[in-house]
Amino acid sequence: MVNTAGNNGANNGERPPDDVLKESLLRYASLRLSVAQKIANLAEEHGYHIKSTKLKELNKQFNIPTVRKPAPMSIITTLVCDKLDADVNQANGPDALKTFLALDGYQIPRDTIRQVMKDNAPGASKARYPGNKEKIVRKNLTALGVFQEVHCDGHEKLSTAALRMGPVGLSDYGYRDKATGLVAYLVVVPDARHSAVIGHVFLDFVQEHGAFPLQITVDKGSETGEMYAAQTALRKIFTPDLDPLQWPSFVAIKSVNNIPIENLWKWLLKTIGRSLREIIEDGKTNGLFNPANQIHIHLFHWLWSKIVQLKLDEFKLYWNYHTPRKNPKKAMISGIPPIELYRNPETYGLKRLSTPVDQATIDALRDNLEYDREEAFRWVPDDFDIAATQAYETINRPKLDPRRGWAIFANMAELLQDADSMESEHEVSM
Repeated sequence: MVNTAGNNGANNGERPPDDVLKESLLRYASLRLSVAQKIANLAEEHGYHIKSTKLKELNKQFNIPTVRKPAPMSIITTLVCDKLDADVNQANGPDALKTFLALDGYQIPRDTIRQVMKDNAPGASKARYPGNKEKIVRKNLTALGVFQEVHCDGHEKLSTAALRMGPVGLSDYGYRDKATGLVAYLVVVPDARHSAVIGHVFLDFVQEHGAFPLQITVDKGSETGEMYAAQTALRKIFTPDLDPLQWPSFVAIKSVNNIPIENLWKWLLKTIGRSLREIIEDGKTNGLFNPANQIHIHLFHWLWSKIVQLKLDEFKLYWNYHTPRKNPKKAMISGIPPIELYRNPETYGLKRLSTPVDQATIDALRDNLEYDREEAFRWVPDDFDIAATQAYETINRPKLDPRRGWAIFANMAELLQDADSMESEHEVSM
């Protein structure tokens, strides 16, 4: 028989440019795909049909990391310990660290990571034992495909009421696809309880994906009013023939029943949330933050909103690329990275149920909101934003790592305070 996917009587397809091919192979390594999955993806994405021997040659040519050729043990120990140091609560297990390290470009066997963790954080595994934690009751969920139903909600573990650091606080808002588990959008906002803000967040989510879901599911709350209006308008414009009784566009339920997004917040807390909150709350005791100082209040929002967003982006990347545990009791697909299900739903028996939307329609919906996007995401006055940006440039734009957050804050606060004092003296002299 003729081999339609090889050299035996058929064209293997045109090999992609080296930079494109390398990027794809690195992405497959980060996804921790099997050899068969990598070969299938090369065929689907690039029309390039190869077998395992050729794949092995390409991995060697482009120096693609594999668990069979890990870094030296001294380097592995340093990498794992750095991740442990960043995780103040040490709530992440070997699987989480393996995925984080893979996203950084390091393929390290799970057993090796586990041994390093055991040697350097011996009490952490006991603290992570499920019996020590409060469990969330789950329901058996079902879905036909990608974006049939997207669950969304706000997360306020860093809000003003939670931090108790005066008039400062940060709120997260997220969207998660029910069928794939994909974190579709995750952002830090000044006010997650304002309808216009969430309206802009929803349109950002739609704009990022170039499409809107069949159904949005939310908790019951007044902040979802503009999102409801936008989602309903999109359904009427693009899918007018769908029966809203059979395929509702917007559903509000109790928080305890909004399982996909509530479950995500649990993992966000476990992975980065608790550590991040502890670091931020150090501002109460380290003497660097004064809640009565307006410069400190503005600087907190200017700086920590950026740091938190970077951590949310890191979590989103980790979550979408991690391989969840396979669960045969689940009605939906398990054991496949969310990003893989989202990109190739048909491969796994799912449908793509999103509806494409053009930019002009998104812009028109924004025009109906109470105020524009810039105002919705305004953390500080414009003049302070300019002054803070200049101060950040002056200290050579250090990396916005949470562990360095308060040191950066202190350096910037000193510059801003000096500038404010000079301006006040100038005004008095005039």
